[in-house]
Amino acid sequence: MKKHLLIVSGTFVAAALSILALYHWSIALGTLAAWVTTGSFFLQVVHIIRNKDTTGISLGMYAALFFGVSCWTAYGFKVQDVPVMTANGITTLLALVVMGLKIYNEREIKPRKRRKVKTAPLTSPQNRLSVAGVLKSKQV
Repeated sequence: MKKHLLIVSGTFVAAALSILALYHWSIALGTLAAWVTTGSFFLQVVHIIRNKDTTGISLGMYAALFFGVSCWTAYGFKVQDVPVMTANGITTLLALVVMGLKIYNEREIKPRKRRKVKTAPLTSPQNRLSVAGVLKSKQV
């Protein structure tokens, strides 16, 4: 619990200091915001790949996110804003990866049919005993 509280409070402090320091440089502030939010989705993808657990993730939310950041990417290309098109383009790909992992991890796995194993003539219980007896008699 202390670790989580430290992460959240550190994030608030870092956000406040970044906003205060970069307030007059809107391009720098926007670029920082774009990379931090894009990085958060990268962390989510890494977390999913490591844990192979997507049960708590909403497919609808990521579909809406994918739609939104796809539009932002197109907008970035239209107005030729490199930070907008880059950050949202990467986020579009990461949202697509999360949706793919969600579908893959929660697919129905059909039980495999068990094959009947045919026993060879020497592996039946009677033959094993007779073969073992022959082997013992040859050792003596």
